[in-house]
Amino acid sequence: MDTEEKAQTVLDKKIDTAELIEKYKQILQSEPDNLKILSNLGACYASIHEYDKANEIFNKILEQDPKNLSGLNNIGVVYTQIGKLDEAISKLEIAVKLYPDKVQLWNNLSEAYRRAGNYHKANICRMRAIQLSEK
Repeated sequence: MDTEEKAQTVLDKKIDTAELIEKYKQILQSEPDNLKILSNLGACYASIHEYDKANEIFNKILEQDPKNLSGLNNIGVVYTQIGKLDEAISKLEIAVKLYPDKVQLWNNLSEAYRRAGNYHKANICRMRAIQLSEK
């Protein structure tokens, strides 16, 4: 795939995501407290690197439900992406305590620790994810 094709693929993804964002916003007009749709909307924003909007949505989810798996995981991932590693680790640590059998949480926590330079904890989390995935 040449550079022009790659650029078109990125553009297509943004157009598709923009359409999804509009659909989710429409649904939220009639169902403003639908946490699943809010989470999907936040994930769309995160996927196009609109992290402030994504964080605003994930924080809104966590205000309504502080133990929301999707909210905790997604805000942890966004914080990792933007380099707020202490915040990412904090949210993901809460998530793995609440949902200790979720492989993806352990993988995401491992990545946050790795980026923070704590390779020992990153390896512990990665090993836990591997153990869980083998069940």
